[in-house]
Order: sequence, then C-alpha cells, then structure tokens
Amino acid sequence: MRERDAGTALATAVAWGGAAAFLICLLVRKVAPYPRWDLLACLAVSVGAVLVWWLRASRRPVPADLAKPDPDRPGPAGRRRTRWWPERRLELVLLALTALPLPLVMLFLSMTASTPQVATILAHHPRISDTTVRQVHHSYLKNGRNYRYYESAVTVTIVANGRSGEEMPRLKGTVQSPQPPHPGDRFPGLYAADAPTAGVILDSRAELRAVLGGPAGPRDLVILAIYSLIPVGAAVAALRARAAPQASDGVFDNDETRMLRVRIAGASAGNHLRRPTIRGTPKQPGAVLKPSLRLAAPSGNRDLLLDRCLDPVPLADTLKDAQGHVYWTPRAEDRPEWSTPALLILDNGRYVRGAMPIGTPGEAPPGVPVTGSLPDLETNSPVGPYVLWQPHIHKPGVICFGAAFLAVVLLASGVGCGDGVMRTAGLLVAVAGPFVGVLAIERRREHYLRHLLQQNHQLP
Repeated sequence: MRERDAGTALATAVAWGGAAAFLICLLVRKVAPYPRWDLLACLAVSVGAVLVWWLRASRRPVPADLAKPDPDRPGPAGRRRTRWWPERRLELVLLALTALPLPLVMLFLSMTASTPQVATILAHHPRISDTTVRQVHHSYLKNGRNYRYYESAVTVTIVANGRSGEEMPRLKGTVQSPQPPHPGDRFPGLYAADAPTAGVILDSRAELRAVLGGPAGPRDLVILAIYSLIPVGAAVAALRARAAPQASDGVFDNDETRMLRVRIAGASAGNHLRRPTIRGTPKQPGAVLKPSLRLAAPSGNRDLLLDRCLDPVPLADTLKDAQGHVYWTPRAEDRPEWSTPALLILDNGRYVRGAMPIGTPGEAPPGVPVTGSLPDLETNSPVGPYVLWQPHIHKPGVICFGAAFLAVVLLASGVGCGDGVMRTAGLLVAVAGPFVGVLAIERRREHYLRHLLQQNHQLP
C-alpha cells in the first residue's frame, strides 16, 4: 500500500508544469530552428517528475500491520477530507486526456509554419514589407462549414521606399483573402531580398512576425482558444463540488436507514447495477463490474462495491479483520440486483464509501434500523493509504503513453519538419497514445476484476 504523500503530489505538479511550459514556449516563440531545445528541456522536466512519481509510488509496500489506519492521523498529507475522491477520478481522467493535446495543437501549428520556404527566407536576411499585387494568376474559392475565403496565386513587387530608379524584384506567392485580389492591392509580405527565388509569404504582420520567431499570431490564438473549450468544460465537470460527493451523500435517505456490524474479510468483485434515478425509466444502464470488500457479519456476508480505480486486494490486506458499521438505505421498490449507496465506518473513525447490492431477503443480512442519531462525519477522513501504482493493470497503458512521449520528443527534435507524412504520423501517435493507453488499462482492469470474481465463486 502506498499513499499519495507530498512527494508524489509535488511530482505530479512538476510534470504538469513541464507540459504547461511546453505550451508557453510555443506561444512565446512559435517558429524556431529545430531541434527546439526549449521544448526538449520542458519534456525532460516532465519525464523526470514522472520518474520520481513512479519511484515513490512503486517502492516497497508498507507492511500490513504498519499500515493500519491511525485514528490520530486524519488522512493523506495530514488533511481532513470529507469528500470521497475516487468518484472524481473519471472526470479527472477526461480532463487529462483533453488537456494533453492542447500543446500538441500548438506544436502542429508551429511545424506547419516551419516550411522549407520559411527556412530559406530565414537564412537570407528576411524582411517584412508592404507588397503590391502586379498579376493574379488564379483564384480558388475555399468554402467549408466554418470558413470561406479565396486562395490566390499572385506575383507581387515590394513597395518602393522612396529611392527612385531602383528596380524592385518580382516575387511569387499565395495569398488568402475574403475577396479575389486585383492588381494594385497591397498585402504585407515576408521575403529575402538576396533570395528572390524563395518567393514571398503574404499574411498579416502579426502572423509574419510569428514566423520570424515572434509570439503566436491571432489566428493561432483563436484556434487554440476554440480547442481550449473542451478541457475547460472537462475542468468544470471535474472540479465542481458535486464531482466528489460527501461521504454520506445518498446513504442517509428519507427512508429507513439500515446498519450492520461487519468485519473486513477479504477482497472480491461484483456487478454494480445502479438504482434507477427516475422512476419508470424504460431503459436502465447495464451492470458494471467493480472491485469490492467482503464484509463478514454474524448473520451472513455482504459485499461493499468500490470505485474501479481502487485495488481491493491490498486494501483488504491492510484492513484485514478491521471492524465497523456499514450503513445503507433500501427502498420498498428496490430489486435484489440493484445497488444503493453505502458507507462503511470503521471503529477508528475512518470511512470507505461504496455501493451495497440490495440482495435477496434471507440470503443477505438485512441489518437493523438506525434508531439513534446518525454518525457525525465532519471530522472523519477516508481510509488510507491506497495504491498508486498497479503494475498488473497499468503496464500496457504505460507502453502507449511512452510511445506518445517518444513521438513528441522526435517532433521537437525536428523529425517530420518539412515532411508532412512523418509529421502527421508523429502527431497521430502523440494524440492517440494516451487514449489507447487508458483503454488498455481499462481492458486489463476488467480482466483482473473478472479473475477476482471467479476466485470468489470458487471459494467454499
């Protein structure tokens, strides 16, 4: 068992700080020669923090007799917490998955701007000047769902700077405009006076300054802001108060609350079929396999279904033979296969929140009605410690995350710069790696829980 202490929390913050610095470097300096050492330094900080986190999380487990909950120790990192953090886990994973591609969006915009033409111009004393259209070769209307503009191939000359008799070179380029351009129209252009064959890049001055190594232009910021709506929405869902419920939410209902004296006997898994939230709903979600703690009582056994991110085996080993009371509130219309929120409060005051299958009367201990005052949970804390690193579950996902990280390192090193196929392949691996990794973790977790369920059924 390992607890999320100050060291692992700091390592997590530093890792995310490296990702944020990666994005800031691209915003401050959009285009720069590859390899981008500033980006590689940010990646080195992030991978170093992840290694520190992994070393602390996977170190030798605490013996079970030393990991017993201490009533004088209020909880992880010395803080009292009355909210059950695992129920926020799904929203936090979605937040991470939507926030990670954010710097990759900016990296894609940076690499697409780093064309061979830009490299040639930057190597021959680049300048930004106003240009005059001398000839329009062709114009094509680009019309999509969210855009409409003309892309035109033109020949331009640099606007004279007042020195008469100087012949201005004719430069070829492409310009995007709301209306077809005409001879005499003016556009800002980036060019190299001593390399006219490189042509000219026509755009707004802000975008051209970004190509020269300045900050990202307005167009890039708009694209980034539009995509940012996704992680912002995920952050609102993850950090809202209801994302992590209070310990007693849904447990002490208006109906009669039941209580049962239990002892933690082991680990297992079971199907969690939620009680319908709206009565009379024709279709209810299917059952979800979840880990569970086996609770032994004098009149029979019950299971407390836990959140999927928890590993019940080390948790049950740590709390072996610990005693307490489990509370739940059944309703008259409940079916045996449904589950209702439940709360296990140990004798030392620590608690575990989960769900209790209603069960068939006569087979599942019904408990006794709570006649006195309900327990006060204001000063209670969740049971800890808990497992951070689960090698039997997380290893397949780590391979996918590692492949995505390697793809980003290669992109920041310049692999794929100027090669659209390599760049696209690298970005696809970088974006898809975390998603595939999470799916691989969930697949391995499902297999692990089914194995626990089969073991439990084989017991006498």
